Amino acid sequence: MENNLINLQKGDLDKNIYRIYQLDRFIDLLTNKTNVLVRTSLWEDPFENFILNSTGKLPSGQLFTISSRDKYFGQCWSLKKESDAMWRIYSQHIKDEKSGDLITGNIGVKVKSNIGKIFEPLFNSQKSAINPKNGLPYILNSFIGKVEYKRKNDLIGLLSQNVSNIIFDQSGKGQASTLMLKRLAFTHEREVRIVHSYDDCDESDKIYSYQIDPNHCFDEIVVDPRIPKQEYLKIKNLIRKAGYKNRIIQSGLYKIENFTFNSDYP
Repeated sequence: MENNLINLQKGDLDKNIYRIYQLDRFIDLLTNKTNVLVRTSLWEDPFENFILNSTGKLPSGQLFTISSRDKYFGQCWSLKKESDAMWRIYSQHIKDEKSGDLITGNIGVKVKSNIGKIFEPLFNSQKSAINPKNGLPYILNSFIGKVEYKRKNDLIGLLSQNVSNIIFDQSGKGQASTLMLKRLAFTHEREVRIVHSYDDCDESDKIYSYQIDPNHCFDEIVVDPRIPKQEYLKIKNLIRKAGYKNRIIQSGLYKIENFTFNSDYP
């Protein structure tokens, strides 16, 4: 898989990464044993995919667009173990209008994996060739990489350079690397991304799925720290029923120990 790493080294394959799934989607993942990538054109940040979405200009002045730009699917993970912001963004506390109870399916669960475990099933699902430079296998369509964060002006400045060697790179790595760029404002996310180019996709396709073994890929599930214990136990039971066998806990992010202090007051 080394040839399909971007901004990563072989030693990084064992690094832990984390992702918060909405519970109902995670139950679907466990039931179907598939990991789902989303079309990158649906990512919210307008600077996502900005190089591939830009218009190219030939020396003759003729303009052109990149036909493969709408064929990319991706998924975002984080090297950051936990943060308050992650829970508040990705775990929604929405109450049922009638009962006033939390809608369980919208609550987030944080999955722990590592770079190699989550990427290997996608890599192995495709026919590989041997890179003559190092004798290791590679594929043209799938990559995993660490995001680089740059100033907005630096990102725009990339367009003033000749990026032909990136856009027309026959290995596929050049185009995939353009999806590993974000603005400095998002540095706190510390993202790692899976990127897959699906040549046979239809315009209406919003997702791309590949088979995984959740009990191998996911080492631990951590449930939203903000919910009551009873709700946590309910979610834990649902995850167990869906076939997950590894560790399940509730995040202790907001738990406070009972501290004591010394006093000389009589």
